[in-house]
Amino acid sequence: MTHTAILAKLEVAEQAEPLLPGLPAASYFSADLLNQPEQFDVPYHQRKRYNQEFGFCLFTAECICSLAALCKGKKVLEAGSDSGWLADQLAQQGIASTAADWTDYQQSRDTKRGYSMRSVYRLDHHGDAVALLPGNFDVVLLVWLNLGTPFGEQVAHAMRSGQVMILEGEEKGGNTATEEFFDVLSADFERLDAETLSLNEHHRTFPGLHDRWQVLRKK
Repeated sequence: MTHTAILAKLEVAEQAEPLLPGLPAASYFSADLLNQPEQFDVPYHQRKRYNQEFGFCLFTAECICSLAALCKGKKVLEAGSDSGWLADQLAQQGIASTAADWTDYQQSRDTKRGYSMRSVYRLDHHGDAVALLPGNFDVVLLVWLNLGTPFGEQVAHAMRSGQVMILEGEEKGGNTATEEFFDVLSADFERLDAETLSLNEHHRTFPGLHDRWQVLRKK
């Protein structure tokens, strides 16, 4: 491919329509794009902008509805909430949700992730979410834990027996959390298969990523 062709390709990618969360699953590109390298650049640039606005998970409308159904009547803590978009969506559906994050992205543009969230939709607790646990929460949401940081296992250890963790991200050996975190899950949690299936049925991922939902209950 010539230099001119590469520049033209990048220009098309940069002009791609921004992705928005909360659309029907059929509205998003499919995993078939993994087998079409010529189309890969557009989703990559869309993903970069999406990450800065909403985070790493591609939230479909069906998935949000399933999540709201699982959380109905329960108190939910989103630990490490980033933009707080998901906690805000749950609150709009009548779920008692609390968004907690060390970083207030409205005030800080300097993060260890190498990017800043452009918007904050909800932030109820500016500080360590672990300090809020176990609390009176029924459900703890963890979405795309930072790779290589101990936050996940700290949350897991702080949870009490019977509390439910809803986890979104890649599995052990992937690009989220630590091996120790997944070892804690294997030892101290049981997976709720029906609930896990309900969240993954209409889940979509960005090309090159392998994230999925898991619903687990602490033993």
